Amino acid sequence: MVILDFIINFIANAMTIVTAGLAIYIFITNKDKIKTAFNFILNYSNQITLSDLKYKIEKINDFRTTIPEQKEEVINLLHDIEGHILGNKFLKDKLPDQLKKINNFTRNPAKLEEPQKRSLVSELKECVRNLDVSNFGDTISQ
Repeated sequence: MVILDFIINFIANAMTIVTAGLAIYIFITNKDKIKTAFNFILNYSNQITLSDLKYKIEKINDFRTTIPEQKEEVINLLHDIEGHILGNKFLKDKLPDQLKKINNFTRNPAKLEEPQKRSLVSELKECVRNLDVSNFGDTISQ
């Protein structure tokens, strides 16, 4: 029984070594493909985030700041957008000016009037569109 246990453990350890060696070999020979796959996953994640931001930005247009209940909804949506930007290093690095404006309006909602809301929405749309295009360009160049 001891000999059988030794043989099984020896075979298991040898297979582990062979498997690890095979994994290292596959990684070295296919590192460009693996890198491309990881970049695709990261870009896809960014696309999902940008799509969600686009939706929330468009939703802000449905509300008016002249109506108190709707103004509260606009502020809530701005909080959501602020959370998206703060939670994503890519967006935080690319949208610092817009984040500052959003923060200003969420901390002091009385400053948010309809013209400022429209300006902020247009600016956010354009910034997200540019990020979307640059993200697509990065995907193509890889």
